Amino acid sequence: METVDYNNVQELKYLDMVISEALRLYPPGFRFAREVEEDCVINGQCLPKGASLDIPAGFLHYDPEYWPEPEKFIPERFTPEAKASRHPFVYLPFGAGPRSCVGMRLAQLEIKVALVHIFRRFNVVACEDTKVPLELKSNTTLGPKDGIFVKITKRENFDALL
Repeated sequence: METVDYNNVQELKYLDMVISEALRLYPPGFRFAREVEEDCVINGQCLPKGASLDIPAGFLHYDPEYWPEPEKFIPERFTPEAKASRHPFVYLPFGAGPRSCVGMRLAQLEIKVALVHIFRRFNVVACEDTKVPLELKSNTTLGPKDGIFVKITKRENFDALL
């Protein structure tokens, strides 16, 4: 790939799966709230109009009913067949429905383009300061507790790729 553009990053299907799995493990918003618009009953639970309903996306992303071995990084969870067989509301890195993130597609495109540029030029590997598993903190969003430490080296053959 000589140039990185909208069309050719869309062809990187495994990169899509890797990004989706990373967002499953580390969703930018691990919970969000919605206001109940009218009285309703879901699974025998009465939800009155005006009540605030918290949706725990982070917990859904680790539910072993939908994600066998939920702590493991397994990009193949996001093959087209795997996605089609799973309930659509157990994976919510950008929310869902009419109030999902309007910038989702742009964010995904930016992630892909940035990663392609980085990985074409550099090797990124774990180092002695890399914490596995990653320790997290949660305020309004989920993030690394003490940063992420990796070793980055310039690729020797980068010029040959151009």
